[in-house]
Amino acid sequence: MQIEIYQWLVPIIGVYFIIRTFRQYTRKKRSVRNAIIWMIFWSGAILLAIIPNEISFKIADLFGIKSNVNAIIFAALGALFVFVFYLSSTIEKLEGQVTDLVRRIALEQQETQKLKKQIKEQSDEE
Repeated sequence: MQIEIYQWLVPIIGVYFIIRTFRQYTRKKRSVRNAIIWMIFWSGAILLAIIPNEISFKIADLFGIKSNVNAIIFAALGALFVFVFYLSSTIEKLEGQVTDLVRRIALEQQETQKLKKQIKEQSDEE
């Protein structure tokens, strides 16, 4: 059996990103859920590169698709849609947090200006 270039290149890249994800998790830059999702993704990519035929035929059987290549494309598109949904919901959450923060800062600045104005008026009266 001849080993293709992707069969050794993808595992190297995958191991690098698994280690990187784990380091980011230990430094509190990633959540547990996020770290697990990316580690599963890279582990799946490594397995698919090492034993492509076995994995792709099992995916084809699982989805009831005759061609293993089409099954991989279908599964990859599905995974991409899940990632896009996850990212869009995260962005919406962050946008809401930014909006709340900006409103809070604006209200605090307005209160600070009112207090400064009151202090100035009191000092002018004296």
